[in-house]
Amino acid sequence: MKIALLSNITIDMLAENLRKKLACEIYTSPGFDTWQQELLSQDSGLYAFKADALVIILHANSYADSWENIASGKNLIDDWLQAVKVFAANSGSVPVFVSSIDVSDTWNSRAIYASQKRLGAYFENYFLEKLYSLENIYVLPLKDILENIARVNYYSSKIWYLGSMPYSLKALSEISDLIARYVCGLHGARKKCLAVDLDNTLWGGVIGEDGVNGIKLANSKEGAIYQDAQRVLKKMQNQGVMLAILSKNNVSDVDAAFSHADMILKREDFVAEFINWQPKSQNIKQLAKVLNIALDAFVFLDDNPAEREQMKAQCPEVSVVDFPSDISKLPDIISKVYDEYFFTLNVTSEDAHKTQMYRAESKRREIFSQASSVNDFLKKLDMKIDVHVMQPSEELRVTQLVNKTNQFNLTSRRYTQDEIHAFANNPDSEIITAHVSDKYGDQGLISVMILEYSGENALINTFLMSCRVMGRQVECEIMSELRKFLIAKKIEKQRNISRIMGEYIKTAKNSPVENFYDTMKFRLVNQDHDQDQDQDQARKFYEIGISDLPETTGLFGRLSE
Repeated sequence: MKIALLSNITIDMLAENLRKKLACEIYTSPGFDTWQQELLSQDSGLYAFKADALVIILHANSYADSWENIASGKNLIDDWLQAVKVFAANSGSVPVFVSSIDVSDTWNSRAIYASQKRLGAYFENYFLEKLYSLENIYVLPLKDILENIARVNYYSSKIWYLGSMPYSLKALSEISDLIARYVCGLHGARKKCLAVDLDNTLWGGVIGEDGVNGIKLANSKEGAIYQDAQRVLKKMQNQGVMLAILSKNNVSDVDAAFSHADMILKREDFVAEFINWQPKSQNIKQLAKVLNIALDAFVFLDDNPAEREQMKAQCPEVSVVDFPSDISKLPDIISKVYDEYFFTLNVTSEDAHKTQMYRAESKRREIFSQASSVNDFLKKLDMKIDVHVMQPSEELRVTQLVNKTNQFNLTSRRYTQDEIHAFANNPDSEIITAHVSDKYGDQGLISVMILEYSGENALINTFLMSCRVMGRQVECEIMSELRKFLIAKKIEKQRNISRIMGEYIKTAKNSPVENFYDTMKFRLVNQDHDQDQDQDQARKFYEIGISDLPETTGLFGRLSE
């Protein structure tokens, strides 16, 4: 990743912190307070750097005189925003993060007049409202950090006067974490599911011993801690985080707990439940199979230190949360879990409905267990598919899938949204997407294929598919649709494609598709051997004639029908 970091203050220490934290390439302006010139001139080093993301840190105190009246303050802010808008217009879809500002710091007397405070708040809100109205511009909430650690600890007069950098070392660390979280959040959450305990985690006490009227769960006192913790979990679930229950309990007791009047979370907020007396490390492995995701996609929250240690020992891939000894900190700990493992800037419609999608998956598995054969199961699903050239509205979801999908991903290449946009607008490449639904619900956009054209050849640069539809012959139907798509182009004399080239690059997670091209009747033409790993072949190259691609499976209807 390449990050450009601009500011009206000295940011060398911040850039170094960020470089270490993300192991990335950082660009900073060569001159002091030249950030606007960098944005406005397409001949600047900023444009030559071709950043994956731009971060702008603005310190209000550098323009103290401008905040004395509304006219001068608004003029300054409008000048800032104009420079940002010019860069956004010139740089395609490069995401821009602009910090919130702390105008109150410009009046650093202990006796700040109320009118000055109101003026500072006016400018801060004016700036934020303008930023929020701009497309592909994100607000980096720097002032939130200030409010969390107190202004007296946030700023350092010594560092300011010595080096024109106002932040304390503690603030620098917090700001680096914030930037890293936001920049990485562009590509979606790192984890998928939070597996939670129940007793002394979602409520206080043990439901099997205390009964539904004896557990601590209320809107006041100690019970409010657990209710607030549930509120945070509910917000996470609305942001696309899957919640699952791992509890050593009797199901009937848990049923009673969910009837409690002060429960925020409902049964339908959880994608799955493992309520039994088996080891939780064993249950989470079963849960991984049910959800069809890897163990490293899980985070585990449990108040019992013995359960946490066993999880670490038996399932080291799972991220285990350090439960607070002070229970009043539980809501804050859960919020930090979201920030560290699940934070994402963009929530797609698929994210928002993820719980319903995975609950529907359990119904499919029930049907599968009753089916006489795989084909019988697939026919009963009444599946429908729509394969088409990517629409502009799908660009965000495509970027998310490209950067998150691991198991069914033939090359595992990662691309920024700007690069996806470039593929879509290049006459020599095309992005194909697939949507799938069945009798139990809409699975959404589940597959991406990036094609690159050269003469009579079409190279499959990327082909990936969400793991939730693996095993249903969706990939076969997509290849069949690709056949029809390219033949239609040939008939319409748009492209004279006669051959498809495919590539498989082996990774630690995509072994399920190692033989994909073989099963599709592609011919192996070359392979590279990896000298550094114990793998027979790390990269394979294939080809096939268009007419030799498989025809329809006969299992799918069309969504447009």
